Amino acid sequence: MMTEEITDIADDKQLLDRMKAGDRLAFEVIYSKYWSKLYIYAYNILREKHSCEDIVQEIMTDLWIRRDVLQIESLKAFFLTATRFQVLKVIRSGKVRSDFFTQDHQLPEGYNAEQAIHSKDIISIVDEHISQLPAKCREIFTLSRKEQLSNREIAKKLGIAQKTVENQITIAIRRLRSSLGDVLAFILLFYTIL
Repeated sequence: MMTEEITDIADDKQLLDRMKAGDRLAFEVIYSKYWSKLYIYAYNILREKHSCEDIVQEIMTDLWIRRDVLQIESLKAFFLTATRFQVLKVIRSGKVRSDFFTQDHQLPEGYNAEQAIHSKDIISIVDEHISQLPAKCREIFTLSRKEQLSNREIAKKLGIAQKTVENQITIAIRRLRSSLGDVLAFILLFYTIL
């Protein structure tokens, strides 16, 4: 019987509607469907198990408690935004430090620029800091992050050693981290890889 009910309410829209009406089973299906995805998303940034578990638990608890007042069009978008906010909150608190630019981050499927950046002001701040990098450093960083060229491709394109490219990217990342701080560095990560 329970399996049939879960199959009947597998669509996110139906799950949301039933959860808003107080259907605990619908919430449990949402929880089961999204918990591991949110955990992996947070863990790919923080690399700290307990903080990530706490983040997901807080998001899910908040979803259930505020189910009748939340205006959710898409569960996926809601969860990505909520997770990103909670990760920023943890980073801001100083409980966890994250090495944003030294790890490979994969964005979840279906993620788009509108979800990653909500403000033109943030983009202009990031661009301003990038523009303050030394010319060669800025060029290499831009080729790497915005044009998605590999270090080898950049070295070939500019006629320089691959080690020089690696060094310039490291310098750019250090300067941007220093000038932007962790919170804006997190936003910069999303901005530069889109």
